Amino acid sequence: MSILRGPEEGQTRTRPLAESALLAAITVLLMFAGAYIPMAAIFVVLALPLPVMVVVLRHGLRYGIMAVVVTVLLSGMFLGLIQALLTGVLVVGFTGITFGVGLDREWDASTLVGVGTGVFALMFLIIILTAGPLLGINLLEQMDYMMTESMERAVDMYTGMGVEREAVAERAEQFRLAWEYMQLVFPAVLMMAGLMYSMWTFLVMKLILPRLGYSVPSLLPFARWRAPAWLSILLIAAYAGQLVLAMGWMLDVMRNTLFAVNMAYLLFGVSLMYYFIRQLVSSRIIAGLLCFVLAMNAVISLVLLLAAILDSGLDFRSRFEARMSH
Repeated sequence: MSILRGPEEGQTRTRPLAESALLAAITVLLMFAGAYIPMAAIFVVLALPLPVMVVVLRHGLRYGIMAVVVTVLLSGMFLGLIQALLTGVLVVGFTGITFGVGLDREWDASTLVGVGTGVFALMFLIIILTAGPLLGINLLEQMDYMMTESMERAVDMYTGMGVEREAVAERAEQFRLAWEYMQLVFPAVLMMAGLMYSMWTFLVMKLILPRLGYSVPSLLPFARWRAPAWLSILLIAAYAGQLVLAMGWMLDVMRNTLFAVNMAYLLFGVSLMYYFIRQLVSSRIIAGLLCFVLAMNAVISLVLLLAAILDSGLDFRSRFEARMSH
């Protein structure tokens, strides 16, 4: 089915236009709720692209774009130009149209999440680059200032509690180095943030759209996530690149690639751990909490990384199930 389709047979243009305008109005109402009900903001942001997705699925890409335009115009009148541009164009437009087109073309779940990750990372980057001039502030400088202030307050708090100043200074230095490293791998952090947002948006889609009669593909259960073999090629290339390249933008690329690959392997390692914990613990909540607590330990995190790398070739789950079946 073409996403450029017009009204269906026997249907005038009035109905698609009316439905698109109605769904755009619903989007603006959600934006109002997010702006004036702080406790609901996070859930509202995840739901904002859904009306545009429905428009694309029902009437095609053309009407989806029209719904975004109406959303921007209405939100601009009632919420202001900055809110209209940042939320209406980026969150509603980018996300709603991307996922709507993906669902219309029947992409599988991993493709939807993967494309969504790239779209969200680009969206966050545009917000960072444009919000500063629009708001008259530099977001990166603000983040650095807030982090510095937080560390100084933490030092004062721990010193006031009687903790030795040397120990506090050592911990503050560790946080400072960690923050400097995070700035170096900011593109990879942006991609990880995009992945998280894409996953949450997908889960909201999976929860709501089937109730409206639309099919949403299913992801593999988390316990079955396994690192693809090609990820090891990126890992080796990133390590080799850091050893060979001494400076320049290529070194930054290798550093960011290595960080992203390590985070991916850690996620797959947690999935592997969750699978085996579930063999002993029936409750998903308890098993998830155990995984979270254990993954916070530095030594266990390293073990999970190594286990995930080995699992991509050895497939520990299949070996375990084959042994249990005998």
